[in-house]
Amino acid sequence: MTGATEPVTAAGLGGAIAILRMTDHAHIAAVGAALYGAGIKAMEVTFDHPGSPAALRELRAALPADALLGAGTIRTREQVEEAAACGARYCVSPHTDTGLIRAVLGAGLEPLPGAATPTEVAAAQDAGARLIKLFPAGALGPPYLKALRGPFREVSFIPTGGVRHDAAGEWLAAGAVAVGLGSDLVPAAPGPGDVPGIAERAATVAAQIAAAARS
Repeated sequence: MTGATEPVTAAGLGGAIAILRMTDHAHIAAVGAALYGAGIKAMEVTFDHPGSPAALRELRAALPADALLGAGTIRTREQVEEAAACGARYCVSPHTDTGLIRAVLGAGLEPLPGAATPTEVAAAQDAGARLIKLFPAGALGPPYLKALRGPFREVSFIPTGGVRHDAAGEWLAAGAVAVGLGSDLVPAAPGPGDVPGIAERAATVAAQIAAAARS
């Protein structure tokens, strides 16, 4: 099964991807609604839990059509096909695997491979990736992104891994097209009582994105 034909673009991500790395998906629809309502429309369900594919299907059914949903921690071609069948528009990986990047493109989805070095960035780009996840970004810092963008001005970087929700603006100012936000934004096993806090943190992110767009 192939994904949507319209490509996923940096602008389409809206400045942030909420990474839903959950061990309990019971309230994923409520979490997704809170994120969407606060202005974060791009969400990634990581495929490192048995319930993740069903959760992605539930999220797709619960949210408006313009919610940009993807699958994360994708490491095999089988996962790519499963992600496409569940309604994913993009596949996020923690690493650079040129064969996997081509498989994602072949499935009609957008690859977001993880890269940390110039060699990895170049390999991902040469394989067809237009969006590249800088990972693990928190350990590298915004100055590293600024330096990396010197020879890779045309690459759309999405720093992920250890990025705080209240520091999104720093990464956008350093040249990121969007940030990937994980457990600092959405806990692994959110309950109903966590939803207001998720919405509040998401609104903080959205405000930083809006400020960056004005600057």
